[in-house]
Amino acid sequence: MQKVMIIEDNNDLRLDLTEQVKGNGYEPIPITDFERIIEHFIEEQPDLVLLNVNLPYFDGYYWYRQIREYSECPVIYLTQDGDDPTMQLKIPETKQGSKKSVAVKPYTSEILTATLRSQLASTYPKTN
Repeated sequence: MQKVMIIEDNNDLRLDLTEQVKGNGYEPIPITDFERIIEHFIEEQPDLVLLNVNLPYFDGYYWYRQIREYSECPVIYLTQDGDDPTMQLKIPETKQGSKKSVAVKPYTSEILTATLRSQLASTYPKTN
């Protein structure tokens, strides 16, 4: 079962995301210790990360760069800044082939599900 790490500081939203991830057949890994995100990442080795941009201690852009030191797994940014024309400039550059996407809050479960599936399918194609 593919693992999805959920890094969201809003408890209600984190619980909702956990249920959506589980309902789509993935193993959710909700994070509540926002000072030790990279340690959790290394220990769990998720296949995809749902990453809030606005977090306590360090923002999502910082944690994205830390994650990239260990993995090229897809990262979906969770943000309310969808109308910010500079947002794409704030997302750190990645190595060629790195997968990143943005989900703007509020988003529907259908959009989240489609984004999860497309990111995971393009990164980990099924082999027959």
